[in-house]
Amino acid sequence: MVLVGSAAGCGLVSDQTKHEAGKKVEEKAQQAKKAVKKKVEAKGQQAQQAQQEAKNRVEARQEDLQKKVDDLKEKVEAGQKDLKKKVDEVHKDVNDLNEKVDELLKKVDAQKQQDQKEKKK
Repeated sequence: MVLVGSAAGCGLVSDQTKHEAGKKVEEKAQQAKKAVKKKVEAKGQQAQQAQQEAKNRVEARQEDLQKKVDDLKEKVEAGQKDLKKKVDEVHKDVNDLNEKVDELLKKVDAQKQQDQKEKKK
């Protein structure tokens, strides 16, 4: 009977050792899963951060370009106003010159008529 008890006892130790070894393997597997999960999450966060930084750079560039567009629009509008003012001034000058030419022509006509009257006398 002692022999049977010893054999049964060895069987228990062996089962317990297997169970402990299985637990250790399971714990190592869980630790490895956690480590991998942590690394994946860290990479995901890095990717999100890089994406956000890229998005911020794009938005900043768009704002810069929009500011340049707005500045150019203002310059174009100012140039158009200035050009319109100059065109209006030229039109006024042309009108003034036309009036002076008309006056001179009237004077020339009047002088011609005066000269003709004098010649008839």
